[in-house]
Amino acid sequence: MTILLRCLILCLVIAGCSDRDVNRESEVLARVGDQVLTLEQALSEIPKSVLQQDTLQAMENYQSSWIDRQILLQEALRIGLDENPELQRRFERLRSQLLENALREMLFSQSDADTDVTREEAQAYYETHKDRFVLNERHVKFRHLTTRTRTDAENARQALLRGISWPDVTEQYSINPGLQLRQSEHFFPVSMAAADIPVMNQYMDRIGIMEITPIHQHGNGFHFVQLTERMEEGDHPDLDWLISQIVEWLKMEKKQRLFNSYIRNLYLQADANNEIEQVNVREVPTLTPSVTEIESN
Repeated sequence: MTILLRCLILCLVIAGCSDRDVNRESEVLARVGDQVLTLEQALSEIPKSVLQQDTLQAMENYQSSWIDRQILLQEALRIGLDENPELQRRFERLRSQLLENALREMLFSQSDADTDVTREEAQAYYETHKDRFVLNERHVKFRHLTTRTRTDAENARQALLRGISWPDVTEQYSINPGLQLRQSEHFFPVSMAAADIPVMNQYMDRIGIMEITPIHQHGNGFHFVQLTERMEEGDHPDLDWLISQIVEWLKMEKKQRLFNSYIRNLYLQADANNEIEQVNVREVPTLTPSVTEIESN
């Protein structure tokens, strides 16, 4: 089976795995009883990142895991676990939850146009509720450079002191220029700044703006940090820093209000059709002793 699977996948990879070349739905990778695993199903359920690393190994692992799950499922059915009343109640709760979530997601996706948030709305919200956006600890923006050798670190440090631009320095000396350039554009809580290198993290509360730390060896690299900006505890962060978060908050608020309105309309419609009946739980005689017992415990 493994050899056949490898041959099949290899042929599909060579052919480009296009739907025009092969009908994925008809390619059976495994069968347990009356349950069938197709190539299309496997490709749709295996994460793309896993497939890209080693397609054949990923397919074999998924195939083996699928067979194990089906064997367990069939055994559970054989001994009648699906008839267990408690399991059936849990199945029904799960089914209800999935349907509710699916309806919510459908409404949210259909309401995208109605829940758009402009920058002006976000800015107005920020100005009105500015007291909510207060830093609970010092935040810092810094440049963290990692090089392969101490010589590179020393040269990079001297380049910054001479006024060479940070992008140029990272491009020439950093072992990961793209990442370290992006990180230098954001503020971090001082407790989390370069936290994977404790010595560098300790410098964050000691050095001044534009000051560069000594070079420190950690792991397989040589590191230094240059502090570029600082925001103190209790400060209000800039709107540009928060704008994307505020937009997302406001969009979710709009969607939640829309969903609540939808539920209310459904309730009123069902009530008008006499589809809803409810009793006052406070007037249920058999419930009062139970509540008293629960509260006393």
